[in-house]
Amino acid sequence: MDNLKSYEEDIYKCSRCALCQSVCPVYKATLNECAVSKGKFNMLNGILKGELSFSKRLKKYLDMCTGCNACKNFCPSGIDARKIFIAAKSEYYANHRFSILEKFLSSYFLFSFILLISKPCFALYRFLRLNKVVTLFFAVFEKTFLGRKILLINSLALQRFNVSNKKHKISGKNVVYFEGCFNKYINPQTEDAVRCILNKSGINLVKKKFKCCGVSYLSDGNVREFEKIAVHNLSQLSNDDNLIITDCASCKSTLDSYKDYVTASDSINLNFETQSVSDLIRNYRFKSKNHCRIAVHIPCHEDTKFVDIVENIENAEYVKVEAEDSCCGFSGLFSVKFPEISLKISKSKAQHYLENNVDFILTTCPACILGLEQGLIETGCYSNKNRPVVMNLYVFLASYCDII
Repeated sequence: MDNLKSYEEDIYKCSRCALCQSVCPVYKATLNECAVSKGKFNMLNGILKGELSFSKRLKKYLDMCTGCNACKNFCPSGIDARKIFIAAKSEYYANHRFSILEKFLSSYFLFSFILLISKPCFALYRFLRLNKVVTLFFAVFEKTFLGRKILLINSLALQRFNVSNKKHKISGKNVVYFEGCFNKYINPQTEDAVRCILNKSGINLVKKKFKCCGVSYLSDGNVREFEKIAVHNLSQLSNDDNLIITDCASCKSTLDSYKDYVTASDSINLNFETQSVSDLIRNYRFKSKNHCRIAVHIPCHEDTKFVDIVENIENAEYVKVEAEDSCCGFSGLFSVKFPEISLKISKSKAQHYLENNVDFILTTCPACILGLEQGLIETGCYSNKNRPVVMNLYVFLASYCDII
């Protein structure tokens, strides 16, 4: 991995033209110069020159970024700000002493323990039909802060598709499947949907003992922990495993980045390709069982054109919504560290969909589903039966469409 010093030329190359301000979701929500790339580059330039020390406050400003990389796509110089911020935060982790408590809170052990606890909790939540109970009282819950958080958690538990009786292995092509944390610990409906769709064309999903992809650790700059996760996941691959598919845009982007942080060895196979499930079903034909208006949210890390699939669904009208590819505001740890900013970005995003009267908002990232849901909750429309339904693309295709 490159260190901060290796990006000195890129940081200097920034002309401070402020064009990034026009696309930065955090700047739009805060109007804080330190939240936008040019402001952060000024601070990093001071560190490189020895004029500034790398303090906790400066680290906080670097964290004030959703990692959407909209600034890179809009930058005349093509500077990859996200990579630079990760390199800078990595140096912060390497050169600062942390207490035992801080190390524990940032460890994968704690994160994995929370996930393990979440699995039986969500299973019990669904078994007791509490998700159905919450659905009956949307209007009550959306009036209080705690109630809105319950609505958000409830959106994770809602299971619109379940094919547990069809999880048997079929005779056909075996493909390594990276299911991700959401499918593994929270709600298996997306995996069920993917399995159902791909099984019909003779593709069998093979799961390995993968951990989380590690995206939150990479974004936070905790590269040492991220590399441990990457090494473990790659060690699960055999030399014959040359393709990994995933249904999550963030997982795919993170898996692609492993090659930048891990060196090939006898136990590490880097000769693999990652593909989105959407790549495998691009030539499928789907027909909606009922006519509906569909909009999409394109995750920041999405690099496949799943919109083409949505546009070609028969008996459904694709509605192109303004800023469909802008950040939802959730972005994992960002929503935890800066909840007020996250809510403001999500609410602004949700408003675009409400203005277009769509029936469904489809996306390919579970974190983005949370961002869209919290945005709708903040608009106060959640108790409206005609509000848009946020759903994973593959869940929609499996439960609301026929393959023709």
